[in-house]
Amino acid sequence: MAAKSRSSSILFSLIALLAIVFCVRLGFWQFDRYQLRHDITQNIKVALSQEAMQLSSSTQKEADAWMKVSIEGRFEPTFQKLFRGHYFQERYGLEVLSLFIPSDSEVAPIWVDRGWIETNQDAATTTKIPEPPRGNVTIEGILRKYDDASASSGIFFALPAPRIGRIDELSLQEVFSGETFHKYLKLQKSASNSGLAITPLTPPGEGPHLAYAIQWWIFALLIAGTRIALYKGERVKN
Repeated sequence: MAAKSRSSSILFSLIALLAIVFCVRLGFWQFDRYQLRHDITQNIKVALSQEAMQLSSSTQKEADAWMKVSIEGRFEPTFQKLFRGHYFQERYGLEVLSLFIPSDSEVAPIWVDRGWIETNQDAATTTKIPEPPRGNVTIEGILRKYDDASASSGIFFALPAPRIGRIDELSLQEVFSGETFHKYLKLQKSASNSGLAITPLTPPGEGPHLAYAIQWWIFALLIAGTRIALYKGERVKN
């Protein structure tokens, strides 16, 4: 009986240890999500408060995600792409990206998110893309990283997947295979009355992830404490 009791105790300890490891890992996962959203929120706040830097051959090496920039040049209407899965004011629609050719020839063409258009059509239906403005214009926006096409939906902002569309470089290369700038530009001011809505770039907030992380770590401590108390009880009985 003693051997059986010892085996049961060891098995119970292993189960408790696995549960503790599981809770600790989930806690760190939630903490990572909290840190990500915290960093994104801070970056957006800084980007929205700063003055726009003119993107040119002399400044392009400094250009990075979340920087506000202005560029002079022209849109190339031949190269445009729609991205599905984007919502604005609780309505479903598409983000319209158009290729922009900077006047400074040393700056590579850059994809510009010109805005959002509502649609109730399915993916198989062709949607008419509003034409970009003609001729030379100066546009202003915030540089963004491309989304990872292989990542699961909703992870970047830790929001429900159906509300998050992605903008990935691979899809854009199907439209234009030439060299482009390493970031895309999300317009903050429309160059003309294009009929597209400029969706605001607002901080997502830090969410409840820090509280969830602490909660999982408390669960781990409770499991550990419970197992220690039971072990002491087993020692007293023996």
